[in-house]
Amino acid sequence: MATVKIEVIKGKELANRFRSAGKKVQSIIDKALYKAGLLVERSAKILVHVDTGRCRASITTRLTRDANAEVGTIVEYAPALEKRYPFLKPALDNNEMEIKRILHKGLSDAMRNSFKGFTKVF
Repeated sequence: MATVKIEVIKGKELANRFRSAGKKVQSIIDKALYKAGLLVERSAKILVHVDTGRCRASITTRLTRDANAEVGTIVEYAPALEKRYPFLKPALDNNEMEIKRILHKGLSDAMRNSFKGFTKVF
């Protein structure tokens, strides 16, 4: 059986880096969330039923305070339009695998960037 040995280098420094990594990690994760939201936004704009284009033009992505990406529209008739000709839910569903890939890459990048140079793999 093959074994892999991982050695943590500078354990105290790593602990300090872990404590201070929060903002950097959050920034990278926020970028990944926003990118995933933009993917859903683009799809929703393709799927939405269009009469005047007002609803399509109003579809936007924003990050919320509780670390979520929110895609939606503020036009008053959007809920009825979504019920009759779904566009937001299918935009999310159709992109589920790519959203997971984007978020996984964001988390991986955040961890890799925060803890570079602290381990050796033998």
